[in-house]
Order: sequence, then C-alpha cells, then structure tokens
Amino acid sequence: MIETVVENILIIAMTVGALFTTDNPAVLIICAGVTMVLVTYGSLMDEKNYVLTAATALVMCAFAMVSGSFVGFIAFALLKDIKPVFRAGIGIVLYAASSLLLFKERTAICVLFVLILIVVYAAILFAYAMMEKAQQRRDMEMEKIVASNVSALHEKRINEELVKQNLLTEKNARLVERENISRNIHNSVGHTITAAIMTLDAADMLYDVKPDEARTKMNDANERMRGSLESIRRAVRVLDDECKDIAASDMKANMENVISEFVMDTSLKVGRLFDMLPDDVMIPQEHAAFLTGVLQEALTNGVKHGKANEFVVVLMGDTAHIKLDVSDNGTSDFDEANRDVLIQNGFGIRKIISYVEKNGGKTSVVNQQGFRISVELPIVGADKAPS
Repeated sequence: MIETVVENILIIAMTVGALFTTDNPAVLIICAGVTMVLVTYGSLMDEKNYVLTAATALVMCAFAMVSGSFVGFIAFALLKDIKPVFRAGIGIVLYAASSLLLFKERTAICVLFVLILIVVYAAILFAYAMMEKAQQRRDMEMEKIVASNVSALHEKRINEELVKQNLLTEKNARLVERENISRNIHNSVGHTITAAIMTLDAADMLYDVKPDEARTKMNDANERMRGSLESIRRAVRVLDDECKDIAASDMKANMENVISEFVMDTSLKVGRLFDMLPDDVMIPQEHAAFLTGVLQEALTNGVKHGKANEFVVVLMGDTAHIKLDVSDNGTSDFDEANRDVLIQNGFGIRKIISYVEKNGGKTSVVNQQGFRISVELPIVGADKAPS
C-alpha cells in the first residue's frame, strides 16, 4: 500500500515536471491519470498479468513522448513485472532514440540527460529494493510470530491432554470409590430392610399383647426403611451426576472460547455459524468435549500443516444428532489416492475417526480448494433442557 502511494506521488511529480516542456498538457495529464490507475490496479493483483503490463507500458510510452523531455521516461521504472535492468534499458533506449530523432536534441545534451536518467533509475530501483527487503523482513517476522503461536497452541493442547488424562485418572479413581460406596450401601440397605422386616414381624406378634411395644417396633422399622430410602436416593444422585448432559449453548460457549483464543494467538480469520444447532438441545458431556477437541485439532493442523489463514466452522443438529464441520483454505497433499496412508499415519485424524465409529457416527475428510473435516454423532438419550 505504501509502495503504491509512493508510485502515484512519483507520477504526479513527473507530470508537474513535464508540464514545463510539453506542448500538450491536457494529453499529458490524461496519460498520467491512466498510468496511475493501471499502476494501482496492478499492485492489487496477486499474480503477474502481462496483458496489464503491456497496456501500462504503452500508456507510459505515450506519457513519455508527450512529455517532450527525459522526465517522462522515468515512468518506465514503475513496470514492476519486468526485471529492473530491462526497465532501465527500455526507458534509456527510448529516450535516446526519441531525443535524437523526434526532439532533435544535440548529442552532448542527449548524453547528459541519459546519464541523469541512469542516476534517477538507479535511485528509484534502489528504493524499490529497500522497500522489498523491508516487506520481506516484515513477512518473515509475521511468519515467526504465527509459527511461535502455533507451537504455543500445540504445547497448550498437549498440556490440556495431560490435564484431561489426570482428570480421567481421578475420575476412574472416584468411580471405583463410588462403586465401593454403592456396594456398601447396597449391602447396608439389604441388611436394614431385612432387619426392618424382622421388626415388623415381631410387632405383629406383639400387637395384641403389648400394643405399645409393638408400636415402638413399628416406628423403628419405619425409621429403618426411611434411612434405606434416603441411601438409595443419594446413590442415584451420584450416578446421575456422572452421566449428566450439557446444553448446546454451553458447548457453543466453549467453542467460542477456543476460537477466540486461536484468533488472538494467530490473528487469522475464523468464521463461524452456530445458529443451526438449537441452544436447548442436550448433548452428552463426552461428545461435547470430543467435538471441542476436534475443533482445536482442525484449527491447529490447518495452520501448522496446511498454512491456512481462513477457517469456517459450522455447527448444526437437533435432538437426534449433531454435526461439526471445519474447513480452511490451506494447501494439502491429502487426496483419495493417499487417503488411507495419511489417515493411518496421522494420529489425530485416526483418533477422531475411531471415536466417531465407536459411537455410531460418520466422518468425512476431503481436500478440495482447502481442507475440510466433518464429524456427525448421534445423540443417545438426550432430552431438551428445561425452559
């Protein structure tokens, strides 16, 4: 952008300088305006366009001829799609030929202005080289920053995996402990109910003889039964806590956090569409954690392996199923020919496909104008959240 501004300023300066020597100022200004438009348009294009270069060269040639002096021939330094030596050569040769044949300049004056033109070309091309080196340094610094952030993300994911493993170990320990507790409660409840039945039998025998003592035994049995019922309820609550689902809105919030952190770390563009999954759909915790991990894996791998700089995340579903789709604009050698080999060698994709197949879902991995992974999982036994 700065380079384009400098080029346009140079064209304006050349136009002002040539106004003192031209016989057609209106034509000169028109040529200068068209040159500015073509140079600006060319700077916005990602690839070389030789048709545009040829058109620009013709307009510059008209500009140089109308200028009536060597000033107009400086414009050829702006033909960036041509090597610097050729730019300078074209301008110098055209000026020398036109000054001797058309402008009727003397040989000595022509040589002097050629030397001046060479110095001006050298200065402009040197400035171009400096700006290009500065841009390369900026690009290299940005690549280093992105690579550093990707490495940090990768390390963060590893740490998160370790935390998950620790949580899983702790959870398994708790499950074992709760299983023991549940077994103990079961044994205790069985003993209590047996004792309560025996007490009720004794109360029945004493009812006609000692009604007060029988009532006391009946109250004891009642208390025993109430205690057993409360023990069963507590055990059920513990089991329910281990299998509780979460609302889709909570999973969306977690994914938004993942995307926000990724964007902050990499400054890349991530579009998302979550509206096709209602907020009140309930999703198993394990599925929600897995899909969030898939999103992290797709974003990190898209930058690390595909050099992607744009992503689109789509989340859709209903009470029967849920689908996550992550696509990017990166480059990859993934295709149908080497699909199986790359999946087997890629632990992340292999792990994703394994989990999805185990839970009766579907996985799609394609590489067409960018990499795309889609994961669809059934939601078993999930109900809508209370409103």
